[in-house]
Amino acid sequence: MMLSSCRELTAEEAAKETLKEAMEALNREDYDAYLQHVDFGMSMDSAQEAFMRDALKQHLGWQRSERAALVSIDVIDAKMHGDTICTVYCQYTFADSTKEVVSQKMVKNGETWKMRLRN
Repeated sequence: MMLSSCRELTAEEAAKETLKEAMEALNREDYDAYLQHVDFGMSMDSAQEAFMRDALKQHLGWQRSERAALVSIDVIDAKMHGDTICTVYCQYTFADSTKEVVSQKMVKNGETWKMRLRN
């Protein structure tokens, strides 16, 4: 017997899920999937998108050369700031057992949550 639920996610749950999907995409070097979760606050042309992909590759390469391998990404909390802004907190766990907590501002654009990479 299988039960399924079709409940709608709360705003916090949706923001958390979006960030987790984005961070996992970045970790597996799927830059197109990662960038789909980003709100740049403006439209970007193909040259700007290519620059962003190159910057992400460079940053990820640096991060991997400086740290142990990333083992897991766990969303630990979210704080709503009104109806359309949320801060999501994640904990990265690395192969050497070190942990790092990071925060990311999320914005709701229509029905979609996206990461805000600028203040």
